[in-house]
Amino acid sequence: MAGFLKPAGKAKMKYKLTLALFIAGLFLNSCGGQSPEKTKQAKEYIAALQAMKLDDLKDQLKKDTAQLNDLVKTASLTMQLTSHFSSGQKSVVQKSEPEFTLNNNVSKLAEIFKVYCQQLYFNQDFSETYEENKLKLYATNRFEFESRYSLTDDNHIIKERDSLFKPFEQSIETVEKSYFFKGKKLQKKDIGLKRIDSIETEINLKLPVDFEKFSIEKSEKTTPYKNQTIEVESIKDNIAKLKIPVQIYSAIIGYQGYNHQNFRMNSSALSSTPMLEIRKDVKNNLKELLDIFSAVLKTDDADEAKQILTKINQNHLTAKDHMAEFNVYFSGLTEERIKELGDIPFYEEVAEKGKNVIAAENQFVFVEFPDDIRKMEVFVATKFKDLHHTSMVKFNNHRSELKYFDVNQPNIVYNTYEQGKGLTYGISNKDGDKIIPARFENLKQVGNDYFIIDDKLHWLDMAGKKMVALPQYQNYLQTLKPGYDVFEKFGNDESAVGVVLNRTKVILPFEYHRFDKYGTLIIAHKNSDVDEMYDLNFKQLPNQGIKNIQTINEFIASDTKYPLLFVAEDDKRKKALTDKNLKLLTPFKYEFISPFFEIKDYYIAGIRTPDGSNYYYGLIDQNGKEVVPFIFENINEELDRSGKLKYRMKNKAQATPLGVFLKTYGKKS
Repeated sequence: MAGFLKPAGKAKMKYKLTLALFIAGLFLNSCGGQSPEKTKQAKEYIAALQAMKLDDLKDQLKKDTAQLNDLVKTASLTMQLTSHFSSGQKSVVQKSEPEFTLNNNVSKLAEIFKVYCQQLYFNQDFSETYEENKLKLYATNRFEFESRYSLTDDNHIIKERDSLFKPFEQSIETVEKSYFFKGKKLQKKDIGLKRIDSIETEINLKLPVDFEKFSIEKSEKTTPYKNQTIEVESIKDNIAKLKIPVQIYSAIIGYQGYNHQNFRMNSSALSSTPMLEIRKDVKNNLKELLDIFSAVLKTDDADEAKQILTKINQNHLTAKDHMAEFNVYFSGLTEERIKELGDIPFYEEVAEKGKNVIAAENQFVFVEFPDDIRKMEVFVATKFKDLHHTSMVKFNNHRSELKYFDVNQPNIVYNTYEQGKGLTYGISNKDGDKIIPARFENLKQVGNDYFIIDDKLHWLDMAGKKMVALPQYQNYLQTLKPGYDVFEKFGNDESAVGVVLNRTKVILPFEYHRFDKYGTLIIAHKNSDVDEMYDLNFKQLPNQGIKNIQTINEFIASDTKYPLLFVAEDDKRKKALTDKNLKLLTPFKYEFISPFFEIKDYYIAGIRTPDGSNYYYGLIDQNGKEVVPFIFENINEELDRSGKLKYRMKNKAQATPLGVFLKTYGKKS
């Protein structure tokens, strides 16, 4: 019997190497064979058979042989999901891609790996019915690890780290060693709905540094590689379907193909799922036991029969018992039951029921190319640089979207699963105590105390342990200080936000499109493209001629720690530098003020040329002082590869260290 999924539309799929390794480990660790010795059970079984008269023994073994033949038939099970998420693109390739190569800067990648580990956090999935050892092919893990190595504090991407290390992220293995709750070690079985504080984690990455390749011709049905066999189910049009042993699959780092014009192509999409098959050792043990029974049935010598029976060992009996247990489930399956479960739940149920006899020893892989395939090449890593790190990883709702939880007193959405009803959702606290029972089919958290239920905003009344509908608002956005929340309303086909005290008293009307808070300063951005400034008591501050205002680094992606400075604009669109107290550090005279990517104390400013057609560039410092004259045709915000400042003067591009630049062109005090 095989399970199949129809393609679920065309979409790009993120390739995750660790899936097969996890599943293989799940099965192999849960059902490793015992040594073929005579255990007490085996000895007792053999003794019971040997005590029988030869005719009675043969009658018993005929019955057992019939059962074994049935088990051997079931042992031919192969089950796979055949869903493929296509790139959705096919074209005629008329130019060869470069041959696959490794250009890994190992020392640089090891440096980024260190940062990855230092900035690794985990998020927790709260499920009342979580089962640790149950196979869930596409379900969320209890703990999801994610690193901020490629993000700045304000969630901008650090391009170099992201581009260099992103291809290796999915190969990182995290091993959870110990769990801590309220500073004390907690056993895994006792976690329940408790919000874990930290996890002692072993972090590993096998970085490929050398590789070899093998080819697969379109006409081939099998391809040998290192004493193993890759089976080719089909190579049709631009898609190859392969059955690859897990040991090979885990080391594959790339695929390339050749079209009928012999142009080399890179793969455009990959999909893979583990194949469920009865383990080879189980099949072998059943066959050996069947051969022993057959040999006994052929002899008419009672002593010879007793001697043959001594070949039975514990592995034979374990294989028979486990297969018999699985066969009861398997033979009881009906088309109605399979249809009721659906493809993926059925696949997962078979894996769970057969975990004592089933292994994911092969991976079913789809490899898609832009054009039709004549042959393909598979690149397999042969040498690795092993990177290891052990870290105490902390909980952090660190995703780039809004931080919904109060870290110290969080209200947490949890779920529970009930057969026939599916998932329902409720709310608990970090100690694992339930505040609202799981009775909602849809529950989305948008704030620590605010939730969307069936597309309607609700507030969690902690004292009354109930959900209170807020039909007057469409959404909750943020809390500026305790009790003072920003809500969103819709009207006249537009949305607007305002500040409301305790959900009832409007403090700032619904006339704004965003609020930003910086320490004690609140900037209210009006829909009319005018900004207003308030203190934490919502007293409006003098605008100092400011029409719009933003942080100095609001539109730049850098991990540089900039001081809290603002670029203010007046009604003539001239810019000035201001501090966090709205003190103007410069007059409104500049066309722009921009930060460097890697320099925090100096800023690029521009003024109009006399004819108004272009800009002259100069530098100001964090106090607003002009430190070089405005005589440059350009100053680049990015330094060159050697860390030099790039600029243009008298139509000549130049680069020099910042210190030399300031000394050469700096204004005298």
